[in-house]
Amino acid sequence: MTEVSASVGRYLGYIHLVSAETGRPVKTGELADALDVQAASVTEMLATLEERGLAVYEKYEGATLTDEGERLAREQLWKHCVAENFLADDLALDDPGEAQEIGHALSDEVAASLRERIGHPCDGQCSAPDQEYSECSNEVQADLSRDD
Repeated sequence: MTEVSASVGRYLGYIHLVSAETGRPVKTGELADALDVQAASVTEMLATLEERGLAVYEKYEGATLTDEGERLAREQLWKHCVAENFLADDLALDDPGEAQEIGHALSDEVAASLRERIGHPCDGQCSAPDQEYSECSNEVQADLSRDD
């Protein structure tokens, strides 16, 4: 898996979720509002994502993810979901922000092992990697934007 920072992961996740919900590119203002950052920071990050081949950004149109960006976004969201459910189910802690940080830090191997330990955490569909997609739920989608 290509390594991404927590910040890049948040951008990828939000672009993925909004695009999936609306069927259109995500506007820079939407990203700025949701992630509580300045519009200039969004534009800078979108340029970085485009340089890395993770997103396509067109001024006044918005951003969409490339196939690689989509894959990374889904993996990051899935790890967040696994961590959130571990904290809630095994430790009785409700802290989506902490779950996002933990989820970002998990390697693929550790996330898979944690998933096995707790049983699959989700009951519907979310943004999991392809091999997990059909078992995951939408809960993580709402959590991403409120973790600020």
